[in-house]
Amino acid sequence: MVKEEFTALFRGNALPKDLKSLLDFQLSENIPSYYSNAIFLINEDPGLIADFSNEQEFVDAFIPFAEADSNGSVYAFWIKEAVDGKLEEAPIVVFGDEGGIFLVASNLSELLQIAAYDVEPIIFEDEFSFPDREILEDEAEYDATEFNKEYLDWLRTEAKLKPILTIDAVDSIVAKAQSSFGAKLQDFVEKF
Repeated sequence: MVKEEFTALFRGNALPKDLKSLLDFQLSENIPSYYSNAIFLINEDPGLIADFSNEQEFVDAFIPFAEADSNGSVYAFWIKEAVDGKLEEAPIVVFGDEGGIFLVASNLSELLQIAAYDVEPIIFEDEFSFPDREILEDEAEYDATEFNKEYLDWLRTEAKLKPILTIDAVDSIVAKAQSSFGAKLQDFVEKF
């Protein structure tokens, strides 16, 4: 990944400070692999948003920036709802590779905190959730990412954010985002 390719995804919008820092972290020689099952920055637009609607108003309303899972789902800023044009305050939605558009977090900070939980979300056309890591561990279906500890250190020291490490806290953040922006997102999507 090259910084210029990642920056180009933002179509002239200012890159949030914490996202710049996360990009530097991801590109560092000390982090040669995944640091969270829940997020990994991308370097090109996968075209998934246009698969939902190729109408320019719809496509321009979102900026994809990270993988959400290993199947090709992506996180995107919903820039229509950015406060004062600041992307770091825009809600984060996920576009599922098999369909579905869901609110994940009210802003970038919350998404970065959720990523600390290190669990890949479940995304279907009509369902979005994060599974309980303890249950996955009990069923031997959980593989921690190799560099999650380093991500947690980055989150605390560079982003100055507290990691979210329980499923209840993750669910609370997702529920808050859906409560705050869910009706608006549904109204927006139904136009297309």
